[in-house]
Amino acid sequence: MSWTLGKTGGISVRKASGEIEPYDPDKVFKSCMRAGASREEAEKILSEVDRILYDGITTGEIYRKVEEALERLDYAKASKYRLKDALMRLGPAGFPFEAFIAKVLERHGYETRIRTLLRGRCVSHEIDVIAERTRDIPATKYMIECKYHNRHGIYTGLKETMYTYARFLDLKDGYKLGLCERFDGAWLITNTKFSLEAIE
Repeated sequence: MSWTLGKTGGISVRKASGEIEPYDPDKVFKSCMRAGASREEAEKILSEVDRILYDGITTGEIYRKVEEALERLDYAKASKYRLKDALMRLGPAGFPFEAFIAKVLERHGYETRIRTLLRGRCVSHEIDVIAERTRDIPATKYMIECKYHNRHGIYTGLKETMYTYARFLDLKDGYKLGLCERFDGAWLITNTKFSLEAIE
């Protein structure tokens, strides 16, 4: 999908992390659609954003403009769009985020436990969330590491990914020695974004 609104060509956007990237109207369009806007509504919002664009505009300014436009259309849609900011306000500690993730997983049929101490082969680990779905055949169980950030622009990177995987491997070896329960995999969940290295 491509857009030809008047000022989009050559416009740079400053992200919360300080990075500069070209303005991409597709991102705005898709975020509006995810919030529940119709295609026609999303296109109208894009037109409003187009009127405030300037080179070097921040993602925060674009976000606020979209939020205002969605609120005029439907408060529920604006609330859904604001979910990311709402998660930011769970802090400064990560514990409410862990509890939130556990509740989301429970809605998807998992039984959950939070902050469980388990013995691995080498060391003990406090697992943020354990999620088990017994209706699966066979039943499945996952250890989950929650990485919470209370500021935009902070990435969850390769270090956190490798740390989570290393903990999983230690618990896997611990299970073989009869020290802890068995897990089918490890999940790393964050309220911001993963770095490209972490994704790869």
